[in-house]
Amino acid sequence: MTSYNNIGIIYNSLSEPASKLSKKIIDNFSKDKTFWSANEIDILNQKGEINQSELIIAVGGDGTILRVAHLVADHNIPILGINMGRVGFMSEIEEPDAIEVLPWYFEGNARIEKRYMLEAVSPKTNDVLAISLNDIAVARGNLIRVAELATYIDGVHLATYRCDGIIVSTATGSTGYNLALGGPVLDPLSKDFILKPIASHMSQFGGVVLSSSSRIKIEIISDQQINFSSDGFIDKELKKSDQIEIYQSKKYISFLRKKQSSEFWGDITRKLGIRKGI
Repeated sequence: MTSYNNIGIIYNSLSEPASKLSKKIIDNFSKDKTFWSANEIDILNQKGEINQSELIIAVGGDGTILRVAHLVADHNIPILGINMGRVGFMSEIEEPDAIEVLPWYFEGNARIEKRYMLEAVSPKTNDVLAISLNDIAVARGNLIRVAELATYIDGVHLATYRCDGIIVSTATGSTGYNLALGGPVLDPLSKDFILKPIASHMSQFGGVVLSSSSRIKIEIISDQQINFSSDGFIDKELKKSDQIEIYQSKKYISFLRKKQSSEFWGDITRKLGIRKGI
């Protein structure tokens, strides 16, 4: 059991309560621990702080956790999420409980839960375009016309979709945009991922669940502007004949957890407000 003594706090810059809670954590525990804190914007100029940290506390919603995940992906530093938002699928602690329960996590009692990421590359150059904890989207721009996107799985043509776009989701991201589109929720520890069309004309074929070894290729058939984004943060413009390959990354994100992974299913239905008889 290893305790955490050098701890960073990254909080939502748009949330005054998140800023106040971050300060409160430092005031309560700085006698025995070393802390630094920054919002998710300012930390971009303070990346040296991350290298020295044993644990990063993310104070905000899932968006804040996603930003922190991109910052720590190369460092193998665990994340402990405190939810200041509405749902907080990735968070571990709710705001009212934070000060009371944090010592248990600082003492090293929590298990480490690995969440797997996706990687997107350009087949022409082999350049890495993005890594993603949640999802990668290839979707039409501002034009009303539908996009035409050809998809291939391990070199085999799956379908050419006429749609608003395609989203490729990890198990973590399966509770996000994918779920809103009617896609399945994957076990959070699964290495599988999902290809899901957005508003496809092929309504009878609504997407696929792929094994961790699969490689997806998406080719732009339309002559209109198509946008590429990763976790909603990285936007690139794609044009006709451009291709993107997506596969499981070797990188992963570690989260501190108290509950067993099987309790995820009860938590998700509770957070969505769909449990019956409760």
